[in-house]
Amino acid sequence: MFSIRKRLIASVIFILLVSTFCAGVGSYFAIQQQVDRLLDNSLKQVALSLNTLHSGELSFLRKHKIQADENIVVQIYDPISGVTFISRDMKFLPLAERTGFSDLLIDGKPWRLYTSQSRSGQIIEVAQPLHLRNQAVLHAAKPILIPLLVAVPLTAIILWLVIGQGFSSLASATRAIARRSPTSLKPLSMKGLPEELAPLVTSLNDLLERLSDSFKLQNRFASDAAHELRTPLTALSLQIQLAERAKTEEARQKAFSRLKEGVKRATRLVTQLLTMARLDPENSDKPMLPLNLHQLAENVKDELTVVAQQKNITISTAGDEHSIVIGNKDALALVITNLCDNAIRYTSEGGHIRISTESKDGIGTIAVSDDGPGIPEQERERIFERFYRAEGTKTIPGTGIGLAIVRRVAELHGGKPHLAEGLDGKGITFKISFPASMEKRTEHHPEDEED
Repeated sequence: MFSIRKRLIASVIFILLVSTFCAGVGSYFAIQQQVDRLLDNSLKQVALSLNTLHSGELSFLRKHKIQADENIVVQIYDPISGVTFISRDMKFLPLAERTGFSDLLIDGKPWRLYTSQSRSGQIIEVAQPLHLRNQAVLHAAKPILIPLLVAVPLTAIILWLVIGQGFSSLASATRAIARRSPTSLKPLSMKGLPEELAPLVTSLNDLLERLSDSFKLQNRFASDAAHELRTPLTALSLQIQLAERAKTEEARQKAFSRLKEGVKRATRLVTQLLTMARLDPENSDKPMLPLNLHQLAENVKDELTVVAQQKNITISTAGDEHSIVIGNKDALALVITNLCDNAIRYTSEGGHIRISTESKDGIGTIAVSDDGPGIPEQERERIFERFYRAEGTKTIPGTGIGLAIVRRVAELHGGKPHLAEGLDGKGITFKISFPASMEKRTEHHPEDEED
């Protein structure tokens, strides 16, 4: 764990210190260059002003010791008379080998020297100790360096307060979340949030919205399941009572026969409910692997052929034998099974059911067609709802969940179910199409489509 606030403040202060140091050093050297240039020019001007002296005047200067600038030393050497004049009581300056500026050491201390030669041959040297120059540089740099040094702690304090104020909105959001009850899924307020925090709160609100939808879905499912289970359980209880009250063996056997049928219906309902419960949440743990749709259809056909033969119904398959898609094998098998089971139950004796599969242009397709009674146009919009059963079908055993499972599996694979005409202009065709690859599925967003 680390503090973003402390790390941010430390980083900003470090950058501020480095920037201030660089600015101070740069300013100091810039001022030093200006001062050196100014003082060098001063040395040169003094030397040039003495170029008009004559040899006779040199002895006069030595007698009267004219007052020179205390910050500089003037030395004049006359090679003809051998007389040397120096403006300060100190040992003579060494004669430079060339005219112009040079640096030298006098008593171990650095000096700046300017040398010129007059028309009469006199060598004029004007020197200045470097420590006086450094003092001048410091004096000139103080008005700039002192504000920089004061600005560092002052800026650090301001940064601490400003960044702390910025993070107060994060603390407020944290307190708002901590005060919430576990059942509260209302969106967090975006009022007063900085731009940097808005994406995080938006993502949290999206998550809360999805959780709210999931909880509503689960609550509705639990309510619907309880309602649907109440009827078969009540019927089973009544069948048990009838069996207990039966006075003849024939009545008892009849009651037990009805009881067995009731148990089968209840078992089927519970199985379908459990299947729906597994498909309702986001099933990211469901494996998506390559599979052969045609082979999957053949397997389902083999399983249901025995059931279909009891009504003399023929099940056939059609389509490309090499239709490979990426999907959940168990879920897609459940889709084909549910659609075929519905077709068997609603198709008259001697009917025909065809399972068609295809993988073309990156789209996988499963279609189950029959030549049964079909579904009226006005009923087609609702048949994929949970527990809904079309008019005229309630006398046939069913739970009303099978087609809801078909729709959910299609959505999990990035597709949607569709209805079309059945075989030979009769019956109905249930068809689901979905992206055959994960890349296509990522580009496709079925949740954005209208149901």
